[in-house]
Amino acid sequence: MFAFVLLSTIFICLLVTYLLHIKRCYSFFKKLGINGPEPTFLFGNVADFVRTKRISLSIRNWTEQYGRIYGYFEGHTPVLVVSDPDILDEI
Repeated sequence: MFAFVLLSTIFICLLVTYLLHIKRCYSFFKKLGINGPEPTFLFGNVADFVRTKRISLSIRNWTEQYGRIYGYFEGHTPVLVVSDPDILDEI
């Protein structure tokens, strides 16, 4: 019985830590002041790719909506989109 309670407690602590990590990941661009589409929990912006059936359409729509520099998430991974040639020359 003690082992079950201990394992359950460890599992819950790991789950809460993981969920807090995901929440912190999704605030990455907000901390930097970079606009972008709001990610859905656990999947990021992948649902938008599925809905439009092409990543290029989603990126074009987001560029029109958020400007030439914005960020989105593929799962938990932040992706910065820069479509301004002058800034790309500096990079």
